Amino acid sequence: MYTTVPFMRALDRHASDDVAVKHYEWLKHGLESAGLPATPYNIALAWNGGLDAAVLGRSPAVAHDYAQRAANLAAAFGAERVAVADGG
Repeated sequence: MYTTVPFMRALDRHASDDVAVKHYEWLKHGLESAGLPATPYNIALAWNGGLDAAVLGRSPAVAHDYAQRAANLAAAFGAERVAVADGG
């Protein structure tokens, strides 16, 4: 969907990161087009449970669990980066 690179290069970090970034941008655009904020929670929900399910409010419980864990990690990493930037 996002690349013409052969699947056998999926373990190539550069190639897989490129696809992941494109997928993230596609999810972000899809959420925003549907009037939803592209929060870490919503991005993770759409990533794990599918964009349509996230937009329609039909994501399974397991996708909500994943999204909550991902949002918690994003908040922790964000706080860590702020502390490092502030010299802490």
